[in-house]
Amino acid sequence: MNAFAIALIECLLKAVQIYFIAGLIFAIVFSLLGVQRTDPGARGIAPFFRLIIIPGVSIFWPLFALRLVQGKQHPIEKTAHRQAAKFSR
Repeated sequence: MNAFAIALIECLLKAVQIYFIAGLIFAIVFSLLGVQRTDPGARGIAPFFRLIIIPGVSIFWPLFALRLVQGKQHPIEKTAHRQAAKFSR
């Protein structure tokens, strides 16, 4: 391999490492402080729940950060059953 390819791969690995470290830090803070703001159903839940969500939040942390900044609550499902129930009333 040439030097450019090695440098490129090292740079990509460093970027992935930074992404996962930032995600882990965000996930810990989010599980302690932010999960209640985005999901009202998470209030008063056992601490084990907070440990369970850390791996998923650390991978998808940009989506959770965006939801936290925008102040969005739990999303409402848009399924065929819910839409049919709207029209039957």
